[in-house]
Amino acid sequence: MGWKVALASILFALYALPAHACYSGLTIIPTAETLGEGYYGIEPELDGRLGSRTVETRLLNTEIGIGRRFEAGVDFDLSKDAPTGLLLNAKWLVAEGGERKPAVALGICNVGRHVVSSPYVVGTQQLGARLRGHAGVIGVEGDSHPFVGLDSEIAPGVVAMADYTEGSDSFSSLGVGWEMGGPWSAMAALQLPNTRGEETLFTVHLVFTAPYRAVAEGK
Repeated sequence: MGWKVALASILFALYALPAHACYSGLTIIPTAETLGEGYYGIEPELDGRLGSRTVETRLLNTEIGIGRRFEAGVDFDLSKDAPTGLLLNAKWLVAEGGERKPAVALGICNVGRHVVSSPYVVGTQQLGARLRGHAGVIGVEGDSHPFVGLDSEIAPGVVAMADYTEGSDSFSSLGVGWEMGGPWSAMAALQLPNTRGEETLFTVHLVFTAPYRAVAEGK
């Protein structure tokens, strides 16, 4: 059961507004999950414009679970003319939650040179056997943007997700993730601008996640 929770967490490790910040979450928004104690993830990502079918952003994301309540990562922006080549993120699970109360996490992402970091708070609540809801607020360029999202297992190893972030410069998204066997999983999604007339974006991720040996041997 533990490895499935960790795999689900890293499967959703995506970017906010719309590309940076590799935290465990849905297509755009973070969730109150952490990667899982003793696990690490490596995730190549391609982002681009759907209509022109051009790839504009290339990233290599990494994440590590430190205990049950903390995760941190270093993301490498390999895109041409990227404002910074390295970004940091971290998340702390403040409350684990339960059947009738949400898990709550605090985090920060987009920590790097020439970019403005984004702090956030998020809650995650189980709404049914296969459905979860998420809600919170993230800081973007000095403004606070509320967000909401849902994810649901629609078939064994397949999860559908949708989220919305408030703001004219923000996005809604629709995505699907699936387990490919062993430590591999993948994800694809569309990111829909809140401002009418702007181009729809896409993101594709290939994810490798596994326990790191030092922790596994110590148990």
